[in-house]
Amino acid sequence: MKWIRGLLGIVWKFYFLGVFFITLLLLYPAYILLLSNEKYFQAGFQLIRFHARLILLLVGIRKKVSGSIPDDDSTTYLICPNHSSYLDILLLYAAFPNYFIFLGKAELGKVPIFNIFFKKMNLLVDRKNPKAAHQSILNACKVMEKGSNLVIFPEGTIPRNVPHLKGFKNGAFRIAQQLNIPILPVTFKDNYKLLEDSWSLGARNRPGLSRIYIHEPVFPQKEKQNDLIHLREATRKRIASKID
Repeated sequence: MKWIRGLLGIVWKFYFLGVFFITLLLLYPAYILLLSNEKYFQAGFQLIRFHARLILLLVGIRKKVSGSIPDDDSTTYLICPNHSSYLDILLLYAAFPNYFIFLGKAELGKVPIFNIFFKKMNLLVDRKNPKAAHQSILNACKVMEKGSNLVIFPEGTIPRNVPHLKGFKNGAFRIAQQLNIPILPVTFKDNYKLLEDSWSLGARNRPGLSRIYIHEPVFPQKEKQNDLIHLREATRKRIASKID
């Protein structure tokens, strides 16, 4: 019985990938137009949101959001979710109504077709190159100073022992500290059970419900000597509070 579930899961995963790439190719001309010029980025963002929700609908992934989603343009947030699955990205777009950009790993810019999202609109960071990584942080600060929300996965990548959290990198918290902006912790509780980062027969791949918890913001406290550590640990604690 277990191997049958595993086989059905792999079939569903191929279906998921098929839906993703077919819809991406259909929308690609619009992406080329809207993601090539900054003045069209807002419209491009809405197209990505539509695309994400369409994929989730077609593959049978439903979402349940708990907590308050900031739906105003007066406050800039640094959104920090745990990273448990590639579903995390789709569900961020499906759940958050306000414009945001990603700070993603440099490898994403090398993926053919998919790299359209990182040529101009989103940012990349090469963590293996300290100088380039520092420049990416400076670029992220410039974007946030213009009023854009920013998403950073503080773990950097999907942990091997998901759902356990990896150590958080300091980049997000340096940005929050430098710009004095709040961090919005987000917990994805179920995504690793729905689309696991594995092709083994025992991997979990299926349609279902994704529970998303949006926590109270963590605000910088510049009067604290160890403010960066405070931001990092408070964010980690809130994210971990909803993980089994």
